[in-house]
Amino acid sequence: MTMHARPHSDSTKQTAKNTHRNSESEGNNKIVLFEIALEMKKADLPKMFIVDAVRAALDFEGISNLMKLWRNEKEPEEKNEIVADIQDLLDACLQKEKIEESYIKFNDLETISKHIRDFKDSLLSVVTQNGGITRLAELTEIPQSSLSRFFNSNAMPQRSTLLKIAKALGLDEIKMEALRNKEFNLNKDKT
Repeated sequence: MTMHARPHSDSTKQTAKNTHRNSESEGNNKIVLFEIALEMKKADLPKMFIVDAVRAALDFEGISNLMKLWRNEKEPEEKNEIVADIQDLLDACLQKEKIEESYIKFNDLETISKHIRDFKDSLLSVVTQNGGITRLAELTEIPQSSLSRFFNSNAMPQRSTLLKIAKALGLDEIKMEALRNKEFNLNKDKT
């Protein structure tokens, strides 16, 4: 019995071409991301930030697009803003993952949100006593621009960011509680 190879149908050929194009495009995107990672390393961004950004960019187009935007931006201030945006998205991604350590209780976040500015000011004073934002950036591997945005905004902090800061500063649950209470005492004095 002789077996003859049957030619692929036109739809099978088209599917194979599309699969090849998608695979090629995905490969090119990975190469671009790794090239951007090398540029980020040359710009002295924290290594873990770069690693996390590339890993996330492989799965999330938004982070990939921000990395490409960062590469094309010429203004240093805008580049810093893009880095801060990437960090925000990374924090949002981490928020969805299980966090093993629990320095901050969920009910603490609700309380913190009511007096966010005072809490951040109290936390910033601890950061200042421990070497400042530059040192905190080194310890947490969160870009300095992201930390500056964190401390200058009145936005509710991401739990993952607070955990990184607490861990870097050696602030356990009791110390975070004391910061929160200090902030409440400040509010009581104002009234």
